[in-house]
Amino acid sequence: MKEKTNKLNFSKLFYNDKFVMLFSVILAFIIWINLSVNSQETRYLTVTDIPISLPELGNDLHFFGTDNLTAEVRISGNSLVVASVTSSDIYITAADTSQLTSPGNYTLNLVPKKGSIKSDYNFDSTVRPSTINTYIDRYAEKEIAITDRIDVSAVDSEHYAAKTQLSRQTINVKGAEAVINSIAEADAEYTFTDPISETQTVEAIIVLRDSKGEKIDTQYITTDAKTVTAAVPILKIKTIPIVPNITNAPDSFVFDEDIISVEPSTIEVAIPDDATENISSISTDEIDLSKVNLTNNHFKVGLQISSGLRNLKQITEAEVTFDKSKLAEKKITLSKFTIINDSPNRKTNVSTKSIDVVLIGEKNQINTITASNITAVIDMSSKISFSGYGSMPVTISINSKFPSVWTYGTYEVDVNVADTTQTSSSPS
Repeated sequence: MKEKTNKLNFSKLFYNDKFVMLFSVILAFIIWINLSVNSQETRYLTVTDIPISLPELGNDLHFFGTDNLTAEVRISGNSLVVASVTSSDIYITAADTSQLTSPGNYTLNLVPKKGSIKSDYNFDSTVRPSTINTYIDRYAEKEIAITDRIDVSAVDSEHYAAKTQLSRQTINVKGAEAVINSIAEADAEYTFTDPISETQTVEAIIVLRDSKGEKIDTQYITTDAKTVTAAVPILKIKTIPIVPNITNAPDSFVFDEDIISVEPSTIEVAIPDDATENISSISTDEIDLSKVNLTNNHFKVGLQISSGLRNLKQITEAEVTFDKSKLAEKKITLSKFTIINDSPNRKTNVSTKSIDVVLIGEKNQINTITASNITAVIDMSSKISFSGYGSMPVTISINSKFPSVWTYGTYEVDVNVADTTQTSSSPS
């Protein structure tokens, strides 16, 4: 038996439509390449978006404002070569830079140059644009503080705009030295157009200005930020009373506006909305009531305003006056003393027989108060280990029926403290 052999029959392939089509395309391509290479026909092509590449300068000078500039030029030559040329095969540069020796504005003529191994073509036109305007200067950097220029004039009459809080305090600027040296300030600018009554957070534009307030042209410089986040706290305006802060007063003492006046009696402050109900008054600095009598009855004192409040009228002190026309003075002798917080293992005797206490207060109450309405108290808690003779302060306690009476001056008595613990011992 004879074996079958597979032989390729080319003649039969030409009866195959798909083969004939593929063969025709390949043959046509080969013929086209051959004709293009050997053709003397000139082809023209305009190459666009060619980057402008400028040379380095001396004297530490640099080009500014020329980034991303492009131009175009028309080329001619063999059609196959011309068709393969792209913008990356050509670069455009200045025709002459020898005159660029100092900072300033210059107009440069542009010329095209071949930048790859594809060189079998000609430049058939001048560069478009044929010239560019450039700025030349030395390079510089500067850090500038950001100035708050947020316009808050739209705040309604019941609220106050506190100091704006910026997300950053400075901006870094780089570029042409002359431009950077002309920058006087960096302003964070934003204008509220609608009435505002609550805290706002906005993106403010940073505007560079010169010493005359004119806007700086930023064509030849760059910054590390274009905007800054600005928080504008809006506070509630409130008028609250000023209250004297009286110390060393008897427990029974009650502030009486008919006897004690404050000028000014109120103060206008701006308060955060979440704190308005917690702040009902402003206290003065301390006034020692034990030093107030009919002659020493007027005090100029500062105000205790917390840092969270805004003092709108810049009132920093008040005058507190005790109306002596409504007050009287009375001296009462006390001979009974009450000792408290003493140790059970000792005995305390008061050596002082009596003390004369000066009382100041509203006339009707002074006229009716007696020694029976007053208690002289000696607190031994600070002398728990003391023994022997010594002097102890006396606190004058006044009956609550006399809320507008206080003690003028301070008082002490002599005491004798003896240890009552008995130590027994047997005779030898």
